[in-house]
Amino acid sequence: MSDKIRKHKKNTDRAKSWVKSKIDTSRLFRMPWTISDNAFSWLEITRRCDLNCDYCYQINDPKSNKPILQIERELIEILRLRKTDTVLITGGEPLLHSELGQIVKMVKSYRVKPVLLTNGFRLTEQKVKALKSNGLFGFIIHIDRGQSRPGWIGKSEKELNTLRQRYTDMINKEGGMICGFNTTILPETLHEVPDIIEWTVRNIHKVCTNTLIPVRVPREDDPWDLYVKGKKIDFQDTAFSRKKYKNPTHKTLMAQDIYEQVRKVVPQFTGNAFLGGTEVPDAPKWLFGNIIGSEKRVYGNFGPKIMELLQNGHHIVTGRFLSFLKPWLYGMGKLLFIAGIMDKQIRDTLFTFIRNTLKNPIRVFEKLSTQSLLIMQPQDVFPDGRQDLCDGCPNKTYHRGNLVSACRKEEYIQFGDMISLKEKAAVEKQNQGRGRVEGPSQLLWRAQAN
Repeated sequence: MSDKIRKHKKNTDRAKSWVKSKIDTSRLFRMPWTISDNAFSWLEITRRCDLNCDYCYQINDPKSNKPILQIERELIEILRLRKTDTVLITGGEPLLHSELGQIVKMVKSYRVKPVLLTNGFRLTEQKVKALKSNGLFGFIIHIDRGQSRPGWIGKSEKELNTLRQRYTDMINKEGGMICGFNTTILPETLHEVPDIIEWTVRNIHKVCTNTLIPVRVPREDDPWDLYVKGKKIDFQDTAFSRKKYKNPTHKTLMAQDIYEQVRKVVPQFTGNAFLGGTEVPDAPKWLFGNIIGSEKRVYGNFGPKIMELLQNGHHIVTGRFLSFLKPWLYGMGKLLFIAGIMDKQIRDTLFTFIRNTLKNPIRVFEKLSTQSLLIMQPQDVFPDGRQDLCDGCPNKTYHRGNLVSACRKEEYIQFGDMISLKEKAAVEKQNQGRGRVEGPSQLLWRAQAN
């Protein structure tokens, strides 16, 4: 083995030890999603937003509302390039588009599930009712304390649960639609994850999913030079140079960090499926878990076998991988006990339910629901500049004839391609002098949902 190959292998093995966590994905179902056959796709209808969050990867463009004919052309291209079950209507902030109702109708006409990805700032009961009548399948609402949301700046995640509850009750009052949340987690708010999970689990009959997304923001003093198509670019030309957020803890969040916080509230929580990385196949880039319980207690989870059955069974029947269940199915948690014959975690959940029922027989009438808890791990950077992206990325959107990851689209808009990284010459020289390779820095491009 040559010295060059030996050094490359050593660096790769070391990098893998950084980007992997203690979460063992070897027994989880590997989601079969690909770039051309996936459960989700993003349809960006505007880059305009009514919030200006310090950590956002996108530039706010007030004149970017797309005409509906362009939006439909992009949707047609997405569906030509990619089988998909749900089309997430995104921005910017999609509620700022004056033709949103017609856009929802148009998306629904292509026999996919239209779901609105929104910050909810302009959401009202009237809009919920109108969008339902237009055929909207449901809402995914992004709320966290890092947002520049008027009236809520400086509030804790526990205080923001009041706002989450307001939107949840608004959507459930109308009925017939899913309600879920995206929550970005800052290093300084990691300790607040249990408050978010407690609220989420308490609303298991109303909230079908909550996705927890670590925030990572690149900085100018990171030890990387930026390149696009071999040409060096200036950090000041990127969207991140305009952002005010500075990580006060200098901690790089991993999926493991959030997983440990979730288990403080739900000790029996475990994943059942995952999406790996493009460089580290067994890294938990997307960790999927589904709990079964009531608003008072969690009885357990369903395991990898059920997820495998749901994904592959749905694909056999519909030709698409499953994104969301129909809203009413989330409340049929007891039906899953039938699947205990093939899934150990379901059997364990059933036995836990039986033991609790024997202690209090009235619990036999308790309604059980299932709820999805997802934990993401953003793109990691190896010491040599390689980036470990999400393999089978669900957040692909359309740009100039291609599908690109939504979290990297700004780079394509500004520079025509995705940014690549190379260790700065001064850092490389310093590391060579030390005879070793430094670990990855704070610069880890963030895979944040809307």
